Amino acid sequence: MIAGIDIGGTKTQFVVEARGKMVGERIVHTAEWRARIDHDADAQALVSLLVATADTMPEIIVIGAHGCDSDDDRLALQARLARHLRGTVLVLNDSELLLPAAGKTSGISVISGTGSIAVSRDAARRMIASGGWGWYLGDEGSASGLVREAARTIRFALDQGEALDPLGRSVMAALAVSSPIEIGRALGEIGSAAGIGRLAPLVFEAAEAGSRHADKVITEAGASLAVLTAQLIQRGAPRGDVVTGGGVIARQPRLLAAFKSALNERLPDLTLTLLDEPPVAGAMVLARKLSLGDLPATLPLPHIDGELRTAGDWRAA
Repeated sequence: MIAGIDIGGTKTQFVVEARGKMVGERIVHTAEWRARIDHDADAQALVSLLVATADTMPEIIVIGAHGCDSDDDRLALQARLARHLRGTVLVLNDSELLLPAAGKTSGISVISGTGSIAVSRDAARRMIASGGWGWYLGDEGSASGLVREAARTIRFALDQGEALDPLGRSVMAALAVSSPIEIGRALGEIGSAAGIGRLAPLVFEAAEAGSRHADKVITEAGASLAVLTAQLIQRGAPRGDVVTGGGVIARQPRLLAAFKSALNERLPDLTLTLLDEPPVAGAMVLARKLSLGDLPATLPLPHIDGELRTAGDWRAA
């Protein structure tokens, strides 16, 4: 039995497969089990949800985890889970599920969902990442980043003496504020990337309604995603395939078009693919490979029966 888990900023999806057939699936809100205060408790909660989904303990588990933005982060979670799970456990950043889900073996993954990040690996299996700093500092091109930049654009336009356009009116209505000066306070009170990101559709609706400010926010968001990609190329990421996915870019053609245009201008030799599968499909692709004893050369090493394997003695559980 094998399992794949996609831990996103908003939701966590579990898929369990036995003898080539899906035998369990579950989607829960990530905030229901992941408090980010007691990491051991979070790991135990994730294991409990997995066992409840599978009715038993899978032999191979591949996890893509939002927030594991370095090899130290992902290895720490992998080690915690390996204390509770027998067999093979491999933890990756959640964006790393995009490439295998799209049938690619190497390249760059770019997530545009609740947050944004670009991730790749070098020849020594080391993760290289750009972005993923959270809505307060970064996450440009994500749901939360779009809303933050929309608010900044509204503020700047008003300071220039302009009247509110459809973007400003929509944001004020959604936040139930009577004055633009209250926008910052209202966003601060929401306080979370997931909560703020839920307002992102308003930006695209305003662009459809003719807001040039909304159109500018979307164009700059696409350009920001291209910058994340270019930064990884500069740091040694393989050229070739770029796979993008996430709740925002998968649903908003304007953002995908802006990303594609900016990427083509900066790096015309790269091929951009929009993932049309749920990212958890990538975890299942990798779990099937691991069950056959095939560890892709681009990936880090798993824990097996509680121990971290080396390249020399790696084997499937």
